[in-house]
Amino acid sequence: MKTGGSGKTISCAICHGDKLTGLGEVPRIAGLQPVYIARQLICMQNGSSAGKNAALMKKAVANLSEDDIISISAYVGQLPPR
Repeated sequence: MKTGGSGKTISCAICHGDKLTGLGEVPRIAGLQPVYIARQLICMQNGSSAGKNAALMKKAVANLSEDDIISISAYVGQLPPR
């Protein structure tokens, strides 16, 4: 979500870039399959995804509901990848 997360999270653009096409070592999320995005967010939320990037995302996904994850995944998935 480029504009923010209604107080539940921060804007994805802060780390993933204005068009969500990646920023430095942070990967692009624009144009990825919504199911993949949702699965990654859920894994980061429940702690089954490990690593430096997962740790950075832990706080960003902590308060997201299932509906939030579906909405974010659908939005990000329909963006152009580049």
